[in-house]
Amino acid sequence: MIDIFCYLKAMEKPKILLIDNNEIFLELFCCLPEANFFEVIPFNSAKKALDYLSKNKADVVISDNQMPKMSGTELLLQIQDMHPDIPFILITAYGSSEQAIAAIKQGAFHYFEKPIDDKLELFWSTIREAVDKRGMLGEIEALRKEKALQSKRLTSIIGRSDRITQVRESIAVVAELKVTVLIYGETGTGKELVARAVHDQSGRQNKGFFAINCSELSLGVMESELFGHEKGSFTGAVARRKGLFEIADKGTLFLDEISNAPMTLQSKMLRVLETHEFKRVGGVSPIYSDFRIIAATNTPLEDAVTQGRFRQDLLYRLNTYVIETPPLRDRKEDIPLLAEYYLRHFSTAYHRYLEGISESAMDALISYQWPGNVRELVNVIERAVITCRESKITTRDIPFASETSVNLSSMNLKQMEQYVIGLALKKSGFNKTRASEMLGIARKTLIEKIRKYNIQEAD
Repeated sequence: MIDIFCYLKAMEKPKILLIDNNEIFLELFCCLPEANFFEVIPFNSAKKALDYLSKNKADVVISDNQMPKMSGTELLLQIQDMHPDIPFILITAYGSSEQAIAAIKQGAFHYFEKPIDDKLELFWSTIREAVDKRGMLGEIEALRKEKALQSKRLTSIIGRSDRITQVRESIAVVAELKVTVLIYGETGTGKELVARAVHDQSGRQNKGFFAINCSELSLGVMESELFGHEKGSFTGAVARRKGLFEIADKGTLFLDEISNAPMTLQSKMLRVLETHEFKRVGGVSPIYSDFRIIAATNTPLEDAVTQGRFRQDLLYRLNTYVIETPPLRDRKEDIPLLAEYYLRHFSTAYHRYLEGISESAMDALISYQWPGNVRELVNVIERAVITCRESKITTRDIPFASETSVNLSSMNLKQMEQYVIGLALKKSGFNKTRASEMLGIARKTLIEKIRKYNIQEAD
């Protein structure tokens, strides 16, 4: 025992939270010789302990069960929501074994019946075991995060063009600042990639990065996803659930396609962004969370405000710092780098070790206008790697290059757009839904362009 205590003393002292409404017990406990080997922080109410834990952590929590306003068992449930990895030791009155057993079933590490004077050696031994468990869980979590970082999707921002260099510089400027970032850009330009880069270069890189697409969920589902809900708050809410605002504490929350967030939800989001406090659906207690918001949109929010689809005050809250992701057609010098990068990636993934891309195929890639931007390029290269039967990718493996000998470089932008739309319609059998997906644009936008250019199926 002496060796263990000497070891603990040489380290940073483990932090113990002690909660009991009996002030005399708190004083006596802190005066015990063994307590010198720990940093004991006493609280005479559960609420004070919760307030402390909302902004700090501890290695072990020890609490009396019989307390006014909130019992130790109720405190256990609250702490499990906030810090499920902190071991909890319950002290009960003599003869309250049923309550203690119930607490064990709910996740308590151990329990002791009062008085504890006659079992102090076991008591301190149990605390040391709890400290060891906390350290082990911390190591496991660190290994899990390291593995998650190693298995992350490709987050490199590739390119040497002036436009992409500006994006990198913008990321470096804002990453360490605790400000909201708004990312503008067409579909497929890598807005989430930029958001991840901001997160990875910030002080939050070891915490979570969470993303939600504001255009994919209904109002009710999105509200539950963001704010969480209490058990029984609506039909189907069979258990309490944390929302992304809460889960993203100390991390980053990415709100993709923020322009499509329902108006009724925008006012609630505004308040959360201002105060960082919220309530779960059906909840009564405010929750504080230190999240960072990064939002993205492919639609100018100023236009959405003018159309009455977006709150102006929310726009002001979001656009503290703006980054614009350029379309691929505006940085064509990056196409060879991107193509070679994804060629290597998919060659390895599919065990197709190709030598490279032929000159004519690369010319076709550079000449193309890429309405779907980098996302479309990735898709084209992946399919080419799969279908290629030679040592290099050729024009036969590039769908828009193999069917035409048209000199795209001789066209103006209007002619090029008309040609690419016609080609997509031809390849899809004039299926507007499939053609819009190939082009990376909305079906409504495609129909408008078909009318604009008077493109007929017979053509």
